[in-house]
Amino acid sequence: MQHDLPHGADTAAPPSPAAARPYHLRLLDSAPAELSAQVLACVEHGRGRATDDDPRRIRVETPLLAGSGVELWESPLPVRHGRDEAIGYAENGLVLFGQLHLDEPALADIERASFDAYARIERFLQQRGFPHWLRVWNFLSDITGGSGDAERYRQFTVGRHRALSLKSGFERELPAATAIGTRDGGLLIWFIAGTTPGTQIENPRQVSAFRYPRQYGPKSPSFSRAKFLRWQGDAELLVSGTASIVGHETLHPDSPLAQLDETLANVEALLGQAAADTPLQPELVKLYLRQAEHLPQVQGRLLSHFGAATPCMVLQGDVCRAELDVEIEAIFRATT
Repeated sequence: MQHDLPHGADTAAPPSPAAARPYHLRLLDSAPAELSAQVLACVEHGRGRATDDDPRRIRVETPLLAGSGVELWESPLPVRHGRDEAIGYAENGLVLFGQLHLDEPALADIERASFDAYARIERFLQQRGFPHWLRVWNFLSDITGGSGDAERYRQFTVGRHRALSLKSGFERELPAATAIGTRDGGLLIWFIAGTTPGTQIENPRQVSAFRYPRQYGPKSPSFSRAKFLRWQGDAELLVSGTASIVGHETLHPDSPLAQLDETLANVEALLGQAAADTPLQPELVKLYLRQAEHLPQVQGRLLSHFGAATPCMVLQGDVCRAELDVEIEAIFRATT
């Protein structure tokens, strides 16, 4: 499937590309025993926290239901990696991949813990010279636990907002993001930042997440619907976790398949908002599914929409609204 896209996104045009795409992504069935010097990150799904000292290994406790479960992000440029206190990272001069993990005891006050985590990452990125958040993944155990404003996701959202809003005009440069619940304890934040910004893309079918009304919590979620990045001879759209939400309301709460169709409509709307000179094609599609029993029907619909040649990964995870069963994130790429 390919998409010929019109010019003109919701926000200002992206900066002129100054470099080639500084990474490429491969999907593997299993992780290498040793990571080469060119690896920026090795993301393993369905695995517990990494036990070795390599900060490039990122293990996410979302069980793999279908597809290949390892993302290997590699660099054509020399890579430097290390740790800065709790933050593990790798960078190549243009982009930085990083992770921060908090064990469950550190989440006794989730708002404070998420504030501290995001503020720490922000300081680190500024110090390292990668001031622009591009993409963030948040994996929080028991994400919809608690009621009302005491819900864990709402508390996380408040802390994240407090940290990111310390920067003036922060809503104009929010990263694409995902927030998914896991069954094991703790909070994992892994992220990509750059030396130059991307273009923030919003969805005409949805209220921007950072403009949600008060009914969804004391502070709105601080992320963009997608991030458009332009490189020399290349462009990509990083699509945030996207669900069956139109306006700001959940649709089809009792039908995973109808939710998937609505979610796909939202993804298509985002593609229509991006600005690309050549067709954008899916490089990776990830689907998070609350109940594994729904896999056969949603996997079939996913493949019929994107085509059998598209790499699709299905993971078990809890979406950040209890009534939602399905969430999709994706990377679309155009090569000139």
